[in-house]
Amino acid sequence: MTDPGRLVSIIVPVFNEAENIAALVDRFDAFRAANPTYRFELVVTDDGSTDDTAALTSAAAAKRADIVLVALSRNFGSHYAITAALDHASGDAMIAIGGDLQEPVEVIGEFLARWEDGFDIVWGIRDERVDQGLAGRAFSRAFSNLFTRFSDAESYPAEGPSGFLASRAVVDVVRTLPEANRNLLALIAWTGFDQTRVVYQQEARRNGRSKWTTSRKVKLAIDSFVEFSHAPVRFMTYVGLAIALLGFVYSGFISIRRLIWVDPIEGWTTVMVAVLIIGGLQLTMLGVLGEYIWRTAEDARRRPLYVVKHVDDAAAARRNVAPIRAVVPDHPSEAANDG
Repeated sequence: MTDPGRLVSIIVPVFNEAENIAALVDRFDAFRAANPTYRFELVVTDDGSTDDTAALTSAAAAKRADIVLVALSRNFGSHYAITAALDHASGDAMIAIGGDLQEPVEVIGEFLARWEDGFDIVWGIRDERVDQGLAGRAFSRAFSNLFTRFSDAESYPAEGPSGFLASRAVVDVVRTLPEANRNLLALIAWTGFDQTRVVYQQEARRNGRSKWTTSRKVKLAIDSFVEFSHAPVRFMTYVGLAIALLGFVYSGFISIRRLIWVDPIEGWTTVMVAVLIIGGLQLTMLGVLGEYIWRTAEDARRRPLYVVKHVDDAAAARRNVAPIRAVVPDHPSEAANDG
């Protein structure tokens, strides 16, 4: 049975979305009207916008106790912006959606229904990716399939999630995970718990254009595999063994040919091709190792995941608000006691 006292946090990362802020507040009110048995708060993280996004959100937060603005000092990326929102949200469940308003009102009710059924994590799956080209859809599909197959986050949706619901228990675990180069959705999937999904029809973006560039997608893909999979390193081992085996076989063939047929082996072209191929593979393998080493160094530096410029929360004095994540904890036990 639904507990009318439970609070649900709607989490929205935004970057240069000034045209959508008024519509976002209206959409939030629609969420509340469609689900009157819950209490709601809207936690908006401004990810270093250079337009009026922060000012418009701050003005809305000043008038209402159910809107919170977390303004970051610069652009850190959507996964870090969502992390900041999770650290400042107070809900018993937290639902992350996009600032482009492509999630329909009805999907919030479906998220909550699955939560009431006992699921701690509910993934939003788009029936079709709207406003994304063929190449973008192919890249997203390929990454999700490969990541699901070769990573430790086996419950990560192969279709590629868009939005999620996470219970407070899940969020408390995620807040103890200090990865600097993070795929937050993969971290949530990694936690385990009971997971399910809802499929919805994505709406078209109302204003502006997506800030999710190709370079950001590539970096996220690399970060994800480095953090959750040993497959690239294992693949390097297999390639090295295969080349070594071919080398032994070919050297045996040359020796037998020289001893039996007394046929000298000639051809600088063959030698150069072999050297270039093997050299290229070695450099590629060094690059893969470098990606792992670089991310290990990033984690070792223990810099803050994000820097908060200011927080606008009219209701902060009347309820328990999670503290600002000023630094990454040195030990998991410290992170567990952070709240």
